[in-house]
Order: sequence, then structure tokens, then C-alpha cells
Amino acid sequence: MDGHSTTAPTAIEKIIAFVDERVGLKKIQAKMLNEPVPGGSRWAYVFGSCLLFIFIMQAVTGILLMFYYVPSADHAYASTQYIIHEVDYGWFLLSYHFWGSTAMVVMVFAHMSQVFLWGAYKKPREMIWLAGLALFGIVMAFGFTGYLLPWDQRAYWATTVGVEIMDKTPVVGDFLARFLKGGPTPGQMTLSRFFVIHVMVLPATLMGLAGLHIFLFRKAGPAGPFRGSDEELKAKTDYFFPRQIWKDIVAMGAVFATICSLAFIEPVVLLEEATPDPGEYHPEPEWYFLFLFQLLRLKMFAGEFGQFLGAIALPGLFMALLAALPFIDRSPERNIFKRPVALVGWILVMIGILVFTVSAIINREFLD
Repeated sequence: MDGHSTTAPTAIEKIIAFVDERVGLKKIQAKMLNEPVPGGSRWAYVFGSCLLFIFIMQAVTGILLMFYYVPSADHAYASTQYIIHEVDYGWFLLSYHFWGSTAMVVMVFAHMSQVFLWGAYKKPREMIWLAGLALFGIVMAFGFTGYLLPWDQRAYWATTVGVEIMDKTPVVGDFLARFLKGGPTPGQMTLSRFFVIHVMVLPATLMGLAGLHIFLFRKAGPAGPFRGSDEELKAKTDYFFPRQIWKDIVAMGAVFATICSLAFIEPVVLLEEATPDPGEYHPEPEWYFLFLFQLLRLKMFAGEFGQFLGAIALPGLFMALLAALPFIDRSPERNIFKRPVALVGWILVMIGILVFTVSAIINREFLD
């Protein structure tokens, strides 16, 4: 004997070695964790990781809710009430899912604003920006389709307003509205189609687009902060692990705690069951569509053409401008303080959204 003892690998180590030999886990791990971060780790880089975390939690809570939810016009409201009042912690699951959708909208707005202000949409990251815009649309569609599922008055009439706005789209608007409603008024076919879109079509589309977005991001690499020369950023370059991943984990924990707190403080409470008669209820969409809803109340958008202009033409032109932005703005300059048009434009858009949203809320309180 040479005096040296060898320890046989455990079963888990054998499994890891087996998978690594065939998949290359260690190479994937090294590539993901050793990604260079220009300018060093920053709290400003946590938005993407937080968005992924929110989506995973939305998927988990959504699956748990589906065990009890019945997507039928006769039972959707009752099954939602059952979740709230009878299922252990069902009220919390539903409330977390509701506030999680709000957090996802807020986070995607923050992420897109950061990318815009930092000029991170510029060459060679045009495809990342376009994939991000598509993901933004998917997130908004999640909120729109999921809002109907509880089948109370708020859900029913918010959906009705949304479909009426969609109906004003040229060429395809009438088809989309008739397809989503499935009849003259929202009913069983509407609920079924919104349910399928919400739990099957949109998650599959989001996973595909998110995978493409991450792949393109890894290919182009992080843009880094807009301040500092290339030499300065390179000198301060850090790696994703451990500092950036630690910041991401802390940020995800803060997001989780915030959503949990909102679920406890403001749990979901249903109104009366959905009915074609609004009664004293004043129909309006979810809060992130309120600015558009309030915009359409202006006199300049009265009438069929005015409604088309405010509900479809202006938002469509705005999204088209965002999509064309990387190809219009070819300047390599990324410092937002040296891009006054971009800075002033962003400020005006944010102020406009805020003013119209607050006006809609004030108008709602007045009506109530």
C-alpha cells in the first residue's frame, strides 16, 4: 500500500459526470458565470433577471390556480370564489398572480426605458431591441387576456372596452374582435379563447422570444453604461459571478417580498358576477391601459375616425417608431445627456402617460 486512500465518487457525482460528458454542463456553466460585464457589476443590470423571475413565479402560481379554476362562463366566477374562500392560501396565490402581472408590466417598462436611455439598442444590438419590443407586446397581452378569467363585472367590462378598441384596427380589427368574442357579446366562447391564449399561446410565444432575446444578448454581449471610454469600461470589467449574480438575487428577493406584501395588504376582491348589464359599474380597462382610455375621451378623438386615430393609429405609429429607432439613430453616441432629442422625448412620453393615467383615476373617483 502507498498510504494514499481514494474515495469512490458518489451516485450524484456519477450522474453529474455522465450528463456533463454528453451535454457539456461545465462548459455551459463556465460560459454563463464567466461572462464579462463592462464597467463592472451594477444594480442597473438586474431588470432582465427580475423579469425572468417574475415570469417563472407567474407560471408557478398560474399552474397552481389552474388546478381549481374552471374556464366556463357558468363556473368561472364560482371557481374563483372557491379559490379565494375555500382553498388553503388560495386568496394569496390569486393575489400574488394578480400583483405579479402588475410587477411584470412595471419591470418591462423600466427595462425598456433603461435600454433606451443608455442607447443599448444601437449597433450591434438592433435584434435584441426588436425581440424586446415583441416581448413587451406579449407582456401586455398577458395582462389583457388574464383580466377576463375571474369573470366578474370588472373583468367582463374591461375586456369589452379592450375588444371595442381592437375592433377599430383597419382590415383585421373586425375579424379579431369577432374571433375573440365568439358572438355578439362576450360569453363562453370569449372566456374559452382568452383562457387558451393566456395559458398556452402566450406562454409558448414568450418562452420562444425570451430564449431568442437571451441568445442575442449573449451573442452581442452587455452594452455597459453609457459613460466612460471603451478603455475605462474595459479596465473596470467584472464577471457575472459572483458580484452581478448576487445583485440579481437580492433584487429578485426584493421583488418577491414586494409582491407578497401587496398580496397581503391588497388581496383580490371580486365584484358581482359578469353580466351584459353594467348597472352602476363604470367600464374601464386595467391601470396600464388607463392612459389610452383617458386619451380617447378628448374631443379631438370623438367619432369613429377620432377613435381609430387615438386607439390604433397613434399607438401603432409610436411602436413602429420604436422598432425603427436602431436603424434611424445610427450615431454611436450613447450618452443620454448628449442626445437631447431622445431625453426630451422620453420625458414627454412619461409625463403624458402619467398625466392621462392620473386623470383617469381622478375621473373614476369622481364618478364613484
